Amino acid sequence: MNNKQILSYIIIFAVAIVGIFIVKDMVIQPSTSPSPSISPTPSPTSSASPTTSPVGNVVPKCWLTGEIVYDGSVFMHSGAQEFNYKDMDDPHDIINWVLSPSGETFSIGPNRASGLKLPKGSDYLTVSFEGLNPKYDKYELTASIDYVAVIDNAAKILNEKCSGKTTLIIDK
Repeated sequence: MNNKQILSYIIIFAVAIVGIFIVKDMVIQPSTSPSPSISPTPSPTSSASPTTSPVGNVVPKCWLTGEIVYDGSVFMHSGAQEFNYKDMDDPHDIINWVLSPSGETFSIGPNRASGLKLPKGSDYLTVSFEGLNPKYDKYELTASIDYVAVIDNAAKILNEKCSGKTTLIIDK
């Protein structure tokens, strides 16, 4: 995935979230007639930490484990190789991958929360070299999640780093 694609996804993600808030404000308007059973909700206080996301009040968490071995024709998942996650409430969350050593373009997934069982679970990684012959025998994969939170009454895209790593071994 190149930088233009990532930027496009982030822009689409931000526009979608702003749209959610606009539609939510249009559909869920407070009643103007007094009602003894409805009490007003206090507005959130200003803080530097996330107070809510469009769907939940939690920060998503993720962690990587295991190893993938590529034998020249097949990818084999060994150990407990998985992308694990919890508290992912928004299908628009984006999963970012970092390949080390860098300098090559691999496709790594999952890339979006919409393809995962929310709010928690695990999934095997998918890797594609896109016709590239890898330069190195060993790579480390790390990840992070972009998600939206409301800070000071404004929607912000935040990033939460995943713990752990997955090792990719090229065994040709």
